[in-house]
Amino acid sequence: MNFEDPRLKGRSTARALFFVAVAALFSLLYTGCARLEGWGMMVWSVKGTSAKAGTVVPVYLKSNISKTYVIGMPGDTKTKSEVPFPSLEYFSSKAKAEKRAKEFAPYASLYLTAGRDGLPIRDMPKVSGRRVYRLRLGESVKALDKVDGEAVFTGGRALPGEWYYVQATDGTRGYVFSNTMILYEEKEGSSAPVVESAPAPSASLLDMVYSKPWRPAYYQTMLDDDSVDPDLFALQYGLFADAKNSQIRVELPGYSNAFNFSSVSQAGDWLVFEGSNLRIRFENDASIVADWSGTDPVLPDEGWAKGDQYARFVHIDTSVPVVVSGENAHRDAELKSFFQRLARIQSNIGSSVSFLSDTAGIFNIDANGGFEWSHTEQLPAGFAPPVPADAQGNVLKGKIRFGLHLGSGIASAWSGGFSLLTGSSDKPDRQDFVYRFDNSQFIMAKATPVTLRGTTDGIDTRYSPATYYLVVK
Repeated sequence: MNFEDPRLKGRSTARALFFVAVAALFSLLYTGCARLEGWGMMVWSVKGTSAKAGTVVPVYLKSNISKTYVIGMPGDTKTKSEVPFPSLEYFSSKAKAEKRAKEFAPYASLYLTAGRDGLPIRDMPKVSGRRVYRLRLGESVKALDKVDGEAVFTGGRALPGEWYYVQATDGTRGYVFSNTMILYEEKEGSSAPVVESAPAPSASLLDMVYSKPWRPAYYQTMLDDDSVDPDLFALQYGLFADAKNSQIRVELPGYSNAFNFSSVSQAGDWLVFEGSNLRIRFENDASIVADWSGTDPVLPDEGWAKGDQYARFVHIDTSVPVVVSGENAHRDAELKSFFQRLARIQSNIGSSVSFLSDTAGIFNIDANGGFEWSHTEQLPAGFAPPVPADAQGNVLKGKIRFGLHLGSGIASAWSGGFSLLTGSSDKPDRQDFVYRFDNSQFIMAKATPVTLRGTTDGIDTRYSPATYYLVVK
């Protein structure tokens, strides 16, 4: 008589069925007679196999849970390999995969490596395109295509290079400009070029600290994005090393410090300036990180944020005064464009214009870049710059500078921006505004402070926009 518990018998049966299913799955995946799911065209090469970029492979399994494919090898019916989704482009038929492989062939072996930390992959082949991925120094991307794109300028000079459509290792796709990238070709037995992310300190690197002008890393961001702000992009900012007096001075917007040191030693990748809390690490021969916090710094995209005790500095191949001169010329042109737009609204515009509001006073602008703002008592405190106590007739006067760079979040809603400069000509107070025209109405709103990317990205929500009417004289 069989006294076995039926529940135990059921569990044994379930376990047996489970192991049979697992065995069947392995048999399905790793035998030559596995059922095809589809076909793939390899985007990235699978190291150590014949599945090189551009080859067509059979796909036996697609797992949405692990985000992987199980593929076969070209010319090998037995070997299977598991690869992540971004490694290939999936197709329902072999013919479609082969058609795509033929199109991809000119770029199948091409890769690009970031020659500088923080390089962007953008959603369009232009410097104003939105950044969708940030490359680390030495990180490689797969070239998918070479495309026509916007010319890239630095200091009024077009940079050599081309736009490529690429894919990052996580599958993100977008566009990079090749000027600061290293283009290389994958060959049998070769690997990607290695870019050292932190060279060991040496006497030659110490000489480079002293011999090169080092500028805040956001200077390069502004140049790349064509969003130079003349008040943030200035000769006064940078890291300045004085070997004779054993001093390194760090100047950043709102921060200034001189580090006096007695000697220089090395600790791992860092040059340590003894007698101070400053240390410097080279990322490459054109980029350094300065740290005076004593921690492991995690830098923002712009290389520094107000209040941080560490910053990235770079060597830029352009003259700061030349760039600032070009930006000032651009802003002068924006002032002229403003008057030209007014002339289209009202034909008898002269060398100055007046705007009138019942609640925001009288706002005058002249073609030479001056402004006067009176009767601002009804505006909420803080919207307009304060009127000096000794101002005649309670009229605020100063300089107006058009050409404020607008971030992508507000550029579509506003025609442009300007800065009002008041007080001392050496160190004027600055407040930024954006504006637009609505038929004959001139609408201005207070903008949030300009970021280290050189753009204003929002409206100060504490204040409502002010609406003016053009006064015809």
